[in-house]
Amino acid sequence: MLRFLCAAFAAAFLASCATGPVVRENEAAASVAFEALKRGGYVIVMRHANSPGGQVGAVGLSEGCKLAPGRGLDAEGFFQARAMGEILKQNGVKIAKAYTSPMCRSWDTAALSAAGAPVEPHPSQISEKAVDVAAMKAKVAKELAANPGTNIILSSHSNIAPLYGATVRRGEDEVPSGVIWLVHPGDWQAIARVDLLVRYPKVSPAVE
Repeated sequence: MLRFLCAAFAAAFLASCATGPVVRENEAAASVAFEALKRGGYVIVMRHANSPGGQVGAVGLSEGCKLAPGRGLDAEGFFQARAMGEILKQNGVKIAKAYTSPMCRSWDTAALSAAGAPVEPHPSQISEKAVDVAAMKAKVAKELAANPGTNIILSSHSNIAPLYGATVRRGEDEVPSGVIWLVHPGDWQAIARVDLLVRYPKVSPAVE
């Protein structure tokens, strides 16, 4: 399963890293783009992994996180977050840090996706205030510039992720869970998105 996910990630999603929102579908372009991602300098923006409401016995694993009533990651959510962490780690994509909302569903997603990199709860990841968003964008861009070869994860919620470049497709009311957006800190525009489904990761342009 993990080998399949890695192959899909490298061969399709990373093909879109080169220029603009149009996915390059040939494997040669995918290889070049994957090497670019390994060189770092990107922001991986995500809404927390799958977390349906009304769970019985909801859990939060990250020490200090805030567990909303009935709202932790479910089994699929934990799978999604862990699979992404394994994909990034096994393919040599370096994560300098992950910033997260203090909510458990977001924090657990960040911790598993970061695969050992430091995870820091940050108030910007639950704030829609323009001043907070602008300050966080500047902070992340500065940290990436100071740590060449690495990338930064932002894990938040459906109302926050779009403020950092996440996009919706036609017919979607909000950004979905189990999806990541690759964003460049120069203009904070999404280059591509990956739907990390349990069996069939679907890759598409960031904008349709």
